[in-house]
Amino acid sequence: MTTRDTASTFAKGLAVLSCFEGGRNDLTMADIARLTGFDRATARRLCLTLQSSGYLYKHEKALRLTPKVLAIAGGYLKAEYIGKSVQPTLDQFARELDGEIALAVRDGTRAIYVARSAVPSARLSLGLSVGSTLPLLPTAVGRMLLAGCSGPEREQIINDCGMVRFTEQTTLDRPALEAEIHKAATQGFAFAANEFEMGAAGVAVPVHGISQTQAVLATTASVNYLDRQSQLDHVLDILRKAAMSLRR
Repeated sequence: MTTRDTASTFAKGLAVLSCFEGGRNDLTMADIARLTGFDRATARRLCLTLQSSGYLYKHEKALRLTPKVLAIAGGYLKAEYIGKSVQPTLDQFARELDGEIALAVRDGTRAIYVARSAVPSARLSLGLSVGSTLPLLPTAVGRMLLAGCSGPEREQIINDCGMVRFTEQTTLDRPALEAEIHKAATQGFAFAANEFEMGAAGVAVPVHGISQTQAVLATTASVNYLDRQSQLDHVLDILRKAAMSLRR
């Protein structure tokens, strides 16, 4: 697609809305100008336009998202039968895991949760919910998604991500990282521990696509909980059964 086919002003408006990702709230126009790189006059016009369209509202001196943004997400979730078919399946297998389970897809250089379920007694919570994002390289979710990409596409995505340290155990050696991704593709699951958050381990398996996009099922638990092979095998068995259920 060439720049002649795109609307730059519309893209800038989407960039403003993207500033509120990751739980950011109460952003001033100066904050939005800084986050987007737009000059203050441009940021102001965009924010006022989004206010008049009902996507932002002003609280004292700061801006917040309105519930209207959920209508767009709701259309996506309804089209993919998330509430009708996926969520009940995740609820069932979260109980079997006695923990949490999530369905994620790739969005550029990150993974995004499109459905999630957790029991109250879940052993570990990173505070993630539908719409939460994770980096691809240091997580089981991300590595399983990358394992399903073609070689050239995977190489480009890794280049775009860059090697970023999240903990003292984050893999920053590219050949070692690529070996882990290849291993995930070969064995049919990805496992990562202490690389995104110390004390946390993740397991992910592939599942059918969502909107023609590759998807994975994953769970997070403490490193100690998954340090035994028998326990890891038990978790993998449940995840694979959940994936088969979703495929049906």
